[in-house]
Amino acid sequence: MRVARLLGWLVCLAWPIHAMAVSVSVSGQVERPGMQSLQGNARLADAAAAAQVKFESYVLGASWTQRSRQLEQKRLQAGLLYELGAVADQATRDGNAPLAALSVQLRQWLQSMPVTGRHVARTLDPGALAANDADNLPLEDGDTLSYPRRPSTVRVVGAVQKPCELSHVALQDAREYVRACATQMADRDVLYVIQPDGQVSELGIALWNESPPMVLAPGAIVYVPLDRRLVAGAADSVFNRELADFIATQPLDGGVAP
Repeated sequence: MRVARLLGWLVCLAWPIHAMAVSVSVSGQVERPGMQSLQGNARLADAAAAAQVKFESYVLGASWTQRSRQLEQKRLQAGLLYELGAVADQATRDGNAPLAALSVQLRQWLQSMPVTGRHVARTLDPGALAANDADNLPLEDGDTLSYPRRPSTVRVVGAVQKPCELSHVALQDAREYVRACATQMADRDVLYVIQPDGQVSELGIALWNESPPMVLAPGAIVYVPLDRRLVAGAADSVFNRELADFIATQPLDGGVAP
């Protein structure tokens, strides 16, 4: 009887440790791709170490996704889809056929994007994660990490006649990439820069709000926003920023350009 009780206590003591085990999928430029089963209070550095991230991986473009973030992003996508539909309807009523067509195109593009649950972290560099506890965030069961190859292009999307994919030029300002693409129905005051790590920045481009030059990393995206004056009444004032935020949820290798 005492032996049975002792075994029962040991099982009870071991259960919390077992319950904290998480499974994390790591893909891309790693030596050991696939599912990693991590014990204890697993953190980002544990998954990166278990998968053995390759030196040549493009850590700036690495992505981390969590199921717990998908619902919020799904709601954001649904709201944006509704607003783009409203913009198209308003443009049709106003006889603005180019804006109506562009809105429909953007809506179809947005609808094709998966809800990823991307968690934008300050860094996913294995060395930085191991060195700084503040960046080494806890993992959840079912998380994914992806370490892509280094790309060689920058994309310009949004209020453009057609999406552009341009060769990355070291130290070139974001505005120069946009000048190489034909825009339409574009806002005259701002651009949104989405760096490959998912960080989003607003860039002033008018005389009254001109920002300093912003250099892009390979794999960055410039979202050219719809002219807020043309979409007023159908989309709210943060529509363009929220669309940029949703684009940022797409991983570097996720095929953002329509």
